[in-house]
Amino acid sequence: MTPSRPDARPTTRTPARTASGTGRRRASGPGSHGREVEDLEVDGTVVRIVRSSRRTRTISAAWRDGRVQVSVPMGLGAQAERDWARRMLQKVASRQPAGPDSDGDLLARARKLARTWLGGEVDPSEVVWSTRQQRRWGSCTPSTGRIRIAAEVARMPGWVLDGVLVHELVHLKHGDHSAAFHAMAERYPRQKEAMAFLNGVSHATGRGLTGPDGEPDNGGPDNGEPDAGAGID
Repeated sequence: MTPSRPDARPTTRTPARTASGTGRRRASGPGSHGREVEDLEVDGTVVRIVRSSRRTRTISAAWRDGRVQVSVPMGLGAQAERDWARRMLQKVASRQPAGPDSDGDLLARARKLARTWLGGEVDPSEVVWSTRQQRRWGSCTPSTGRIRIAAEVARMPGWVLDGVLVHELVHLKHGDHSAAFHAMAERYPRQKEAMAFLNGVSHATGRGLTGPDGEPDNGGPDNGEPDAGAGID
């Protein structure tokens, strides 16, 4: 099993400034215990904002579950939240926790899978962990051979990671989800099991996917852009 990423890292704390009043204000709802959570996209990176009525003077940020989490006082204006998220993202970016494998190790793992199960028919140029993919477990750019794997997959069993890697490796040869694509992908013995596992996680976490790949089996080719769709592409 692939080791899990640490859930937290040392926190950066910075005094908070009072909102100017130009941003939106939110009151905690019944039963919320004065806490709200929202994911914001900041300069192409998803940042989790946690608002707390108990926090009044500080803003903190830390890596949690493969992304930066910024904790702010309840009632901070929308623009102030975004400004602080951008500032804190820059502060903690250099402390991103290493995954269970480095990008180099992930590339070696993918190439081994390609040799073992795909007959060496594909050879990725680069395989990297990504914290920018909200709705995809993996994506690739066939023209360059670059594969991106969502950081959340690092917390899943190793055979599921292998299933995601095989899926993207096959896309280097087959741009769609045709019968030929599935026949090649299912040379990996646990491919169907891995896709079923991801479907279960997607359902449980509310990703709202309609199938293992977030699209019908006859879907169009992968456009290679991160976070352009759902599931694995």
